Amino acid sequence: MIDVAGKIIVITGSLRPMTRQEAISFLESQGAVVQGYVSRQTEILLVGHKQLSLFEPDKGSKKYEAALARIAQGQEITILSEDVFFNMVKSLKCDR
Repeated sequence: MIDVAGKIIVITGSLRPMTRQEAISFLESQGAVVQGYVSRQTEILLVGHKQLSLFEPDKGSKKYEAALARIAQGQEITILSEDVFFNMVKSLKCDR
């Protein structure tokens, strides 16, 4: 499980079945700081369901592309899938 306490996290894509606000509230309750943009402080990118384009099926969101560009420049950013995130949420809720 990933420890998000004190980490700068950015969310991209839709998170089903949670709303974005529910995900933000959960992350903040675990001590994370959630931002709306990728920056040099970003440590984790939470990638939700990809909205596919019929014309560009391999193109990711602007936040995803920005994170990949920063990773290519040497910045350490963990890409967290929604599946891993939801497993984390479930395990923390079961522990309570």
